[in-house]
Amino acid sequence: MMNGNSVGGEVVSWCTKCKLELGHTIIAIVDNKPKKVKCNTCNGQHNYRSAPAGPGKTTAKRAGRKRKTPEEIYNEHITRLSKGDIPVTRKYRIDEKFTVDDLVDHPKFGVGVVMAIVKTNKIETLFKDGPRLLIQNQ
Repeated sequence: MMNGNSVGGEVVSWCTKCKLELGHTIIAIVDNKPKKVKCNTCNGQHNYRSAPAGPGKTTAKRAGRKRKTPEEIYNEHITRLSKGDIPVTRKYRIDEKFTVDDLVDHPKFGVGVVMAIVKTNKIETLFKDGPRLLIQNQ
């Protein structure tokens, strides 16, 4: 899902830091394909990856580490944002405007954390079962 293969354009890429497929900004292009990207969530810069490394492709440094599941990452964000209190959530509505770290209560997916504003009308939201792209500001 690419938005014009140009520097400054947006693309969904596997983030090596967040361990999720998230919205990224293209930093460099080679042969009309994204080469280097910047994560819109953690601001980490890395080579473009359309998917995580498959089995046998991990580096020696990461070989012993267990990869976090989307649910584990979700729980970390909820814990960080709630600080031990019951988190305050906002009902998801297509006409609302959300910001990063807002807790959204979606009728189908449950409570999610807004991870990134992809465009003025789209938000990347992390739910227990993984990230989802939702519409906002309509």
